[in-house]
Amino acid sequence: MTAKKPIPLSRPHYPAALRKTIASDIELILESGRLMSGPWARKFEERFAGLTAREHAVSLNSCTTALQIALSFVGVEGRDVLVPAGSFVTDISAVQFAGGRPILVDMKPETLALDLEDLDRKITPDTCAMIWVHLTGVIASDYDLILEFAAARGLFLIEDASHAHGAAIDGKPAGSFGDASCFSFYPTKVLSSGTGGMLTTHHPELARYAREMRMFGKQEGTGEIVHHGNDWFLDEIRACVGYHHTGELGTQVAHRRMIAERYTKELANHPGLRLLDLSPGSEPAWYQFPVFLAPEVDRAALIEAMKTKHGVETKGIYKPTHYEQIFRSLDDGTLKVTEDMLDRSLCLPMHAEVDAADADWIAAAVAAEVRALTV
Repeated sequence: MTAKKPIPLSRPHYPAALRKTIASDIELILESGRLMSGPWARKFEERFAGLTAREHAVSLNSCTTALQIALSFVGVEGRDVLVPAGSFVTDISAVQFAGGRPILVDMKPETLALDLEDLDRKITPDTCAMIWVHLTGVIASDYDLILEFAAARGLFLIEDASHAHGAAIDGKPAGSFGDASCFSFYPTKVLSSGTGGMLTTHHPELARYAREMRMFGKQEGTGEIVHHGNDWFLDEIRACVGYHHTGELGTQVAHRRMIAERYTKELANHPGLRLLDLSPGSEPAWYQFPVFLAPEVDRAALIEAMKTKHGVETKGIYKPTHYEQIFRSLDDGTLKVTEDMLDRSLCLPMHAEVDAADADWIAAAVAAEVRALTV
């Protein structure tokens, strides 16, 4: 099997008509001279609040900023914050930026989300908050237990929904669960404005704090500097791109689900592979489509074979965060499930330019290479 064309792992997609509209609106932005704190940021926020069933949405320069603002608002300085070891590094960095102590929590293999038993083991009198990540764009089937855990212990719950634009479970959209919910618009994400972030919440005090923090800590109404803020706003050009791309969310998520169905049909029950077992009410966004390799399958060799023989880019979800040099001191030896699941993960191409035939072809190539590597 030889690829007809290289197939990247991810690629942002802006249809031709949408590109034309965005270009026209950016021309108007540039003509106006209003490059920040203008109508496009407000429109983007209003649209995103509606998508996430929230009262408030605040546009920011990144999801990392959204996380840091939420953590600063709750006052984590000198206190413990429970963080998934199976997440992106900025979930830990944001805690440290806000002066908190990240405590890494292991993963439940069925959901890729927080292991409730490990959460319970690691809570201390100093624990004030927890971060919950919808890894690969799948909301955990035991989400109700995660919500109950946080509520019963009085923990401020931050939902990192960077992978989950358009995801839902039991009719509830990603971004509607936490005390604060944080999104990324990085180029690889389901929605992208080039870069940027959004914080959504029902708390008016948090929304105001976020608006103040993104403008150097300047108090609304008085203009006095009352917080140690920064220039964390989302400019009008990126807000315009994000607003228009959000209008494509339903179409793009539906396409991702179609591709996921093709992968699942071809690879379910294949020797050497395991797929996520979704609950009936789960509607993933499929930021990534992960498969999990049997221990005898050499992942590095499989990634190389897919690239060199088939022109298909693949990779693991993430490294476990405590594998990174800067975070090795956070490894307490209890994160074995996270290590096992992420070390055996392989993500297949997932974006709007992968069509049904591509998906079938990619799945067949994966199956063939797994067979070859397990002989």
